[in-house]
Amino acid sequence: MEYLSLCILRMQKGLINAVKEVFPDVHHRFCVWHLWKNFNKQWKDLQLRGLLWDCARCTSQDGFLDIIKKIERVNKEAWEYLNKIKDARAKPIITLLEEVRMYAMRSIARNKVKLNSNTGVLPPIQCSRLEKIRKESKNWVPMWSGDADYEKFEVHGWPTNMVVDLGKRLCTCGFWQLSGMPCVHASAALARAGKRPEDYCHQWLTMEAYNNTYTFHINPIPGQALWEKSPYNRPQAPKFRNKPGPLKKKRRKDADEEPSGSKKLKTKMKRIYKKGRYRCCGEAEHTRRNCPKRAAAEEAAAAAEVAAAEAAVAQPTAANGGEG
Repeated sequence: MEYLSLCILRMQKGLINAVKEVFPDVHHRFCVWHLWKNFNKQWKDLQLRGLLWDCARCTSQDGFLDIIKKIERVNKEAWEYLNKIKDARAKPIITLLEEVRMYAMRSIARNKVKLNSNTGVLPPIQCSRLEKIRKESKNWVPMWSGDADYEKFEVHGWPTNMVVDLGKRLCTCGFWQLSGMPCVHASAALARAGKRPEDYCHQWLTMEAYNNTYTFHINPIPGQALWEKSPYNRPQAPKFRNKPGPLKKKRRKDADEEPSGSKKLKTKMKRIYKKGRYRCCGEAEHTRRNCPKRAAAEEAAAAAEVAAAEAAVAQPTAANGGEG
């Protein structure tokens, strides 16, 4: 019977080549937990999270491909992220930097020609955002304040009214100032004034800013074999120095993970004592031992006993005097 061997790595790039050399027949896999932690930084959708773990638990290739297609239907960018093979991560530093340089060069060249045919003021993404805001602005009713420049409006709607100043590009909701794009209140006021919302977007959201971003380019360079040789010594890796204390074998957990073992947080509940009442007097915050009414009652009872004893002694004396 032939047994299959498996080695699961946690993205330790230095171990990949070593394991291939020592165990050439072992299958390599990466830890899904750490893959999901990186995946969760960009996509926090619970549906994508469930599909990712379904891919990890799948036992057949057909089922795996079906789940991958579901991820593609839900989110195209997440599907591209999972299918992207990052070979450059495991390469030496110079080769890694060359991969990054070529990736940046391709991205700049691709984005430079992507929107050459666009004739609008805003890129397509900003246009879709503005169109959504414009549809929602139909629920608001602008009211002109009567200023000479026809720029100040009071916009009525739920949950409260807003003040819009088209000249200063201000709205009391603060969305216009933060995003640079007219909010629903400003869009309603612009529609009343007969002006285009595209003309009141911030300059950084326009096609001009987009084109200025990709005006620069990365110069091509020849292969590494044609580089100029440096007369200086090659840099050496620093010496590894062991830290004092025992070797830590457990990995450092993230802030959202629960601690394990002896470091597990123990929740200690503090006991709350109710204020008791002495049943004889009915008052709180004291007991039978320090009850002032009880002490007075005991003194009165003791005095009554003494008086009764004195009366009992006095009766025989009076009786004897009467007989003599």
